[in-house]
Amino acid sequence: METKVWNLELPPFPREGLNPTLPLEECPVTRLMRMEAARLERLNQFDPPRDLKELKKFQKELRAKIWEKLSVKYDPKVPLKPEFLGDVPKDGFTIRKVIYQSRPGIYVTALLYVPDGRGPFPAVIHMHGHHIDGKFGERQQRMSMAMAKSGYVVLAPDCWGVYERATVYRELEYHGGFLGAALMNVGETLMGEQLADNMRGVDFLRSLPFVRKDRIGATGASGGGNQTMWLSAMDERIAAAMPVVSVGSFETYVAGTNCMCELLPDGLKICTEAAVLGLIAPRPLRIGNAYYDVNPTFGVESMLQTYHQVEKLYWNLGCGDNLAYTVADRVHGMWDRQRSAVLGWFDCHLRGHGHGSPVPDVELDPLPIDEICLFESPEKRPAKIRTTDVHCTRLGTALRKKMLAQKKIDADAKRIGLVEMLRLRPLPSELPLKRHADADGLERYTLDAGDHLIPVLVKRGRIAGKFRVLLSPAGKSDLSEADVAAAPGDGSSVVMFDLIGTGETARPNMMLGTNHQYTRQMLWLGRSILGEWARDIFAVVRMLREQFRVKKLVIEARREAGVTAVFAAGTGLIPFEVKAVDAPSTFLFSRESIPSFTRPAYGTYLKGNLYGLGLALPGFLVWGDISLAAALADKVEFVSPRAYDGTPLKPAAEQAFRKEIAALRAKM
Repeated sequence: METKVWNLELPPFPREGLNPTLPLEECPVTRLMRMEAARLERLNQFDPPRDLKELKKFQKELRAKIWEKLSVKYDPKVPLKPEFLGDVPKDGFTIRKVIYQSRPGIYVTALLYVPDGRGPFPAVIHMHGHHIDGKFGERQQRMSMAMAKSGYVVLAPDCWGVYERATVYRELEYHGGFLGAALMNVGETLMGEQLADNMRGVDFLRSLPFVRKDRIGATGASGGGNQTMWLSAMDERIAAAMPVVSVGSFETYVAGTNCMCELLPDGLKICTEAAVLGLIAPRPLRIGNAYYDVNPTFGVESMLQTYHQVEKLYWNLGCGDNLAYTVADRVHGMWDRQRSAVLGWFDCHLRGHGHGSPVPDVELDPLPIDEICLFESPEKRPAKIRTTDVHCTRLGTALRKKMLAQKKIDADAKRIGLVEMLRLRPLPSELPLKRHADADGLERYTLDAGDHLIPVLVKRGRIAGKFRVLLSPAGKSDLSEADVAAAPGDGSSVVMFDLIGTGETARPNMMLGTNHQYTRQMLWLGRSILGEWARDIFAVVRMLREQFRVKKLVIEARREAGVTAVFAAGTGLIPFEVKAVDAPSTFLFSRESIPSFTRPAYGTYLKGNLYGLGLALPGFLVWGDISLAAALADKVEFVSPRAYDGTPLKPAAEQAFRKEIAALRAKM
């Protein structure tokens, strides 16, 4: 039967409290996230330390918090095991192909640009952004070659999961969608992976006899500029830095559409971007933005708001000359004006030449990729170049094995851990319910959950007190008249509502995959999609019990909404029955049915065949898995359970899943 759109036409969202510098959109949830970002930005406003002693204490404490949120360890004692795979001589420098070990069993592919002569030379780690060709991109090569020609050793690594480290060798694959989100489930982050790799890149540069160990700089544009900021903030060995087209504010990060590699989970709960830049002080820092940048995240206005807070710190330390910014009349990217600014800044602070002003750019043509790539074909790439899918599968398998090996399980501790991991917020003491005019045989309501309205529809059944809630991650408009008609076969009243960010509260953003925007928005704010959805489920269940005198309640939820209902029931906060339809049976990574799709500006994305990026919950497989959440719940039924990528389970796998739930429940 044709799908019917079950809408209430919610009233416009109020403008009060919105940041007037941010574009106003019609999506209530996006505006809600922006308001929360503005509140946290002001609550955690950077208070610049007044002297060096205060600064050191501040830096030590904030770095510890950031490492905790990044959930990736940097270990300088791991052998680098560098391998040089060939040289490409050029006029004035040589390009060397190299790989080095970042963490045990994880290797980074890179190009090393070495100037002619004996050295020792100052060096720069040059990190690329979201160019489809990674370190081989035209502007990336031009900057690397210009620095090498000017007398710098340049390390240009592939960032995690890109190009020569992509799932399919040299496929133009985007690393920050389904792949980047999956890293969080095994207890890591894409930003953390990149930071560890880049800090090991600094180790590699310092190991070279022709590099000055005390004169290493960092730069990059866009995503590479973001890496520059985090590397320079967390690694005091960076002597000078220039992040390009990447600095705005964390408030605008929430408002914009950015990559998972630019996400610090719970970031705005612990700091602002000004505070992170404060970790670089008193070392030389120049920020480069573009006047015609179309991404509001990196707008000049938001950059200046951050810059002037950091400026006070440099003044307090008496080193105001070590901080500067450049606004180039260019678009987003490492263009000629930005390259000139980078060269001038490093000439001053890494070589002691000039005063840091821009110098003429060195114009060199980029080389064909086939001439400088490390491996001739996919078959020649060694297996030790670990890709994201392999990494997630290995770590996830080990974590699940550990979960299943437990002899006893403390159910109460696991429930508390689940609540904390979901970042579940308490509901207000009162949940006002407003009734609207009935339509199409349905009672129509809006439930006030404290900071947003939940549109609710009710179709009365013949048995009083018996209710069945139908849920879809695409909103109530995803439910057909046939779905509603089938449910009252048992006499239940049928309830449908829109989870936050779906249906009438949604602003579809398919650019980087389903729910990419909401996933990163909410995690920046110390929330999660699944946690916010669980909160909505609790709100509706509580309302039904308080105002509709519910005696029996079953929540029948599809796909991601199904696993959310399982999690909500598993917390034990409010008991109810769950029927999860087409829900994932595990968060263990799989990609059997995940198709690739290509966008010319960014390359290939991995888009979930059935599920969106909301299935990214930091540390979930460290806590357990879906089977454990189901074992914690009173009564859960899975109908057509699936793998993480949406592939239906075969009968044997489905039977094993049900046995796993029973075995875990028996250990509690």
